[in-house]
Amino acid sequence: MRRFAILFCTLSALLLLASCGGKSGAKNTDPPAGGSTAAVQTEKPAGDAPEATPEPTPEPTPTPEPLYQFGTPVEECEPLADDSYFEDAAFVGDSRTEGLWLYSDLHTGDYLYKQSMSVFHVDESDYSVTLNGQSMTLMQALKAKQFGKVYIMLGLNELGYPASAYEEQLGKFLDDVIAAQPDAVIYLELMPPVNDALTKASWQNNENVNTFNDINTRMAEQKHIALLNVAEVYRDGSGQLKEELATSDGCHFQPDAYDLWADYLRSHVIDADWYFTSREAR
Repeated sequence: MRRFAILFCTLSALLLLASCGGKSGAKNTDPPAGGSTAAVQTEKPAGDAPEATPEPTPEPTPTPEPLYQFGTPVEECEPLADDSYFEDAAFVGDSRTEGLWLYSDLHTGDYLYKQSMSVFHVDESDYSVTLNGQSMTLMQALKAKQFGKVYIMLGLNELGYPASAYEEQLGKFLDDVIAAQPDAVIYLELMPPVNDALTKASWQNNENVNTFNDINTRMAEQKHIALLNVAEVYRDGSGQLKEELATSDGCHFQPDAYDLWADYLRSHVIDADWYFTSREAR
């Protein structure tokens, strides 16, 4: 009996060893030789596409500076510190421009005026102007010297002409001025109103002034030149030349009223670079 028990235990032990160490396909969890743990594979299998290079973020496109809208009046700006801006200016006009020279405190620049001057007389010797002490036609003067700015105030003496004739001749005159003064900022000024109750001639009335100013506005837009609304400083609430500013003829200004014009020019200046950039873009 004792011998049988010993034999039974011996057989059981052999069976237990066989079941624990003799299984085929068992995973070997022992570390490799040298004692270090195998490195984890991180490389991509051959044949995988390389990662795409991210596209650079585009720089934002700068917003272009708005262009000057020809046919709209130049906006008010800080008044000029002094009148040196006008040193290379030409003031073109009729007896109103003569008044600007005589009675305002703006005496810088060249004044090319003649009483009764109109767009129909710019090439006529009977309506000569003076430049550097010499008498010449208005167009001769504008071709004789290069200016940085040209201020044009005309229309009062043309009010008796058909509006279509004024528009045609004004357009031709502006073309000639632009050709003669390619590097000048050209300002076309809207006519101040008249006082209908004081004017002597029937054709000198604000209905005609408004019609001709519409033409001036249209010409400034078409010819790409600056527009100045000088008229606004002389107009009362009903569209008339303010009575206290008018002389007895209802068209011209009292001497101290010409400073309103001069001050308007000082506070309505267009930047030359902006002007020419806007012209070139048209």
